[in-house]
Amino acid sequence: MSKLKVCFLIPSVRSGGIETDLLRFLNYQDNANAIDATILVRNKSKAELYDAYKATGANLVFKPLGYFNLSNMLWYYRFFKKVKFDTVCDFNANFAGLPMFLSKLAGIKKRIAFYKQGSDHFKKSALRIAYNNLMNRLVYKYSTFIYANSSSGLEFFFPNEYPKDTRFKVIKNGVNVDDFLDTNESKKDLRKRLGLPEDRFVIGHTGRFTEAKNQFFLLDVAAKLIAKDKDIYFVLIGNDTDQLLPYINKLGINDNVNVFGYKNNIPEYLKTFDLFFFPSVTEGLPNALIEAMISGLPIAVSNIPSLVECLPSDRHGCLIDPYNVDSTVEKIIEIKKNPENYVYQKFAIENFDAEVQFGEFMENL
Repeated sequence: MSKLKVCFLIPSVRSGGIETDLLRFLNYQDNANAIDATILVRNKSKAELYDAYKATGANLVFKPLGYFNLSNMLWYYRFFKKVKFDTVCDFNANFAGLPMFLSKLAGIKKRIAFYKQGSDHFKKSALRIAYNNLMNRLVYKYSTFIYANSSSGLEFFFPNEYPKDTRFKVIKNGVNVDDFLDTNESKKDLRKRLGLPEDRFVIGHTGRFTEAKNQFFLLDVAAKLIAKDKDIYFVLIGNDTDQLLPYINKLGINDNVNVFGYKNNIPEYLKTFDLFFFPSVTEGLPNALIEAMISGLPIAVSNIPSLVECLPSDRHGCLIDPYNVDSTVEKIIEIKKNPENYVYQKFAIENFDAEVQFGEFMENL
């Protein structure tokens, strides 16, 4: 049986949600044996996930497309026409509009736009909004299927069409559960090895530095919590989080906050935390939160649709207002006192298991 020839389009090979999701899918079970994968990357930079992507055996092609670059559009069309993929699957949200159109022209029969975010990620202007609307229409017209990892994402991008159109489908993120379950190494030993305080109440956060992650709010909350309880210690992990250091200095909380950059051993760090704090103002279906839940951590998360979608319908006590510092401080103090009431491990394992979610994605490629 011949392999399925698939072209996946991603923004970069940086450590982001889209890039991590696809990498996990390519590595999981027998996908490498079932798919002849080409990864078309819009950003030329060979960032931290480059080697991991190369190790999957996929063909990596770095080629920007631009907003409306005729030369690049012609290159994409010729590329699709020459290779004759069975499926083109673009993870660039509305920016999949041009590849959906070009792959249709090239005769690709199966064209998938897969949304991994829950809102637009650009600063609004009349021109940008007009372009975004055009790309959205191209996605809707030329995609044979439109997937998302959350129903709230589809509701945002296609409010008038979802769920009526049968091309829409929600396929959740998949996580290899075993990576995030307990090991024989104790929390105390892990903290010692990773250079974290062994006797503090550690509140952790993982995520790249970006406005959507609401990290300045997180630090405002941290400052008030630390003023109330010097035992509290914050750990922030993610790309570009060093940009938060000036604000940490301004708040005077240096002794109680540790900022790391990118780490490839997130499961170990999660096992050192006592609570996971995720105050985003916009999200798709975040791996960071899912991983924390699978790890068995109590959580405090924003009351926004995509994060509510990550929780059991009858257990929303962990939700916070991502704009109200004082009420969030009180909620975290409450969670600290009764952490067992804010753990969602069983639900996360049942709903985000890689075997189930990646299996469904494979069936729908």
